[in-house]
Amino acid sequence: MAMQKLLTLVTATVLAVAPVFAHGEPEHGGQIVEVQEHQFELVVEPEANGTHLDFYISDPGDRPVSTATVKLQITAPDGRRIALPLRYAQGHYTAMLPSGAKGEYRVVALTDIGGRKLNSRFTFKL
Repeated sequence: MAMQKLLTLVTATVLAVAPVFAHGEPEHGGQIVEVQEHQFELVVEPEANGTHLDFYISDPGDRPVSTATVKLQITAPDGRRIALPLRYAQGHYTAMLPSGAKGEYRVVALTDIGGRKLNSRFTFKL
């Protein structure tokens, strides 16, 4: 009987902390930021005609969020500011950043999830 209680306690503990372990590791090879238990991942892929940006959002239960409105405010290395709305397709949000200056880009992702505004910040170099 004591062994059964111990097993139940261990199982409950593992289930309670399992979502914590799911967050924090990039699932798609990008940069991760957590804001109010939501996880945001930005993946940057340079291409011949620009830079492909993929943006993934997971809720506190580690489920993908498909109903958000997302806009990136990007500051290019030359100081130029770019507002880039993202669209949802195939499990993530995506956009193409036109070719630009080489150097470090600063990104603020403005995200609205059901009326909740959650912002995250990233940087990347081209």
